[in-house]
Parts: sequence; structure tokens; C-alpha cells
Amino acid sequence: MAIIRKSVEEYWDKHPCDSEGIAFPEGSLEFFEEREEKRYQGQAFIHSFAQFTRWRGKKVLEVGCGCGIDLLQFARAGAEVYAIDLSQHSVELTRKHLELCGLRAEIKQGDGRDLPFPSDYFDLVYSWGVLHHSPEPSKVVEEIYRVLKPGGYIKGMVYSHNSPAWLKTWFEYALLKGRIFTSLSRVISEHYESPGTRAFTMGQIKQLFRLFSELKFEPAPLRELAFLKKHRALSWLANFYPRCLAAWMAVDGRRPERKRG
Repeated sequence: MAIIRKSVEEYWDKHPCDSEGIAFPEGSLEFFEEREEKRYQGQAFIHSFAQFTRWRGKKVLEVGCGCGIDLLQFARAGAEVYAIDLSQHSVELTRKHLELCGLRAEIKQGDGRDLPFPSDYFDLVYSWGVLHHSPEPSKVVEEIYRVLKPGGYIKGMVYSHNSPAWLKTWFEYALLKGRIFTSLSRVISEHYESPGTRAFTMGQIKQLFRLFSELKFEPAPLRELAFLKKHRALSWLANFYPRCLAAWMAVDGRRPERKRG
């Protein structure tokens, strides 16, 4: 596990989330502004899902903050914000991002499996596209449960195994290399983003978040729709794409209140 953790850390140190393909120098205000614009152009639904303005005056923790784009929105909305990321580079970028915007947050480098925060502390823990990169996602979820106040909320996103979008990765790294018996799970683990990346079945997603109540699952077919819209002959299919086949699954839940008496 320690070797996998180190490999994941090294990957995100070299490839901070949302930092590639930006024309401006890394760490400049223009760099962060362009990254923010591109993120929400392609993932506008994050605003309605996260409900940033809802958390004014509340304690919010982001597990896996990347360049701090979503964390910034919580801070702008008046939340008391905290963050943790496995990558020291990402932590430094996030600190710089908030500093340039005149905002403050407590940002730490560390592992989501051992959150350096007290129990029953946060009103919301937010983790968008992070759990599927952890060597032990169930332990991260248990830690999220621990640090949430009773009645507190979890909002996040994990990769869903059900999508045909993953076939592109399988064709590239299995079929075209003559490895036709290589499983899709193995191809994702070895060739999609950081080492050990996984995509969960719906049953696995429900099991992963079983500690929480009032669970809601919202498919987000982002990768699939982006692919269809890029090809003029297929763009009309975007209006009919089955959401149940989405590669991303947004999850919204709540830590149960303590029973009285």
C-alpha cells in the first residue's frame, strides 16, 4: 500500500489536477482564472451540485483539493474552509490560489485515510473525483464519516464502471496491443490517470457510502457527451444518451443524527 500511495502522490505532484493546457505561467493569477473558466465551462453542473453559497458560515473540508478551484468557491461564499491533498505541489498551488484572491483556508498535505482533523467537526466534506484514486477508498469514507458532525453532509464524485466511455481506454491499451483478455478494471488501474485508479459498479458505490443516510446518486455523462459533441455526425446522440451509462457518479449523503435518549 505504501508503494501505491507514493506512486499516486508522485503522479499528482507532476500532474496537478486542472493545471494542464494553460497558457499562463503556473501559479499566476491568470493561470488560476483560465483554469477556473475552463473547469466550469465543461462542468457547469458542479455549481448546482455543490451549492457553494449554501455553506456560508459553515465548516467545509475538501478532501483532494487539486488547484483549489472548488475550494475557492466555498471560500468566496463565506464558508470556513479547510483542505487536504496527498500532493504537496497541489497544496502549494491551492495556498497560492487563495492568497492571490485575498482569501484564507487551512490547507494540509496528507492522506485521506488519516484525516488530521477532530471528530464531529465539519458541516460538509466535499471530494470531487478523488476517492477512486485512493488505495483504500473505504478508509477515506470512514474518515469522512468520523470528521463530519452528526447531521453533516458528504458531497462527492466517483468514477462509474458502467460507461462505454471506458472502452476507448481498453481499445488503446488492451485490444490494440493484443492483450484482449486484459480486464477493463486492470486497464483503468494501469493506464488512466494515477496508478491504481478504479471505476466502481453501482453496487460498489452504494456499499462504499453505506454509512450515510439520505443518499442520492446523480449520473454525470460528461466524458460521453464531450465525445459525441466533438463529432458532428454523432452530436445529435448527445440528447438521447442514457444517463445510467455515465462515467461519473455524483453522490450526496448525510451522516445520521445521533439518537436521543
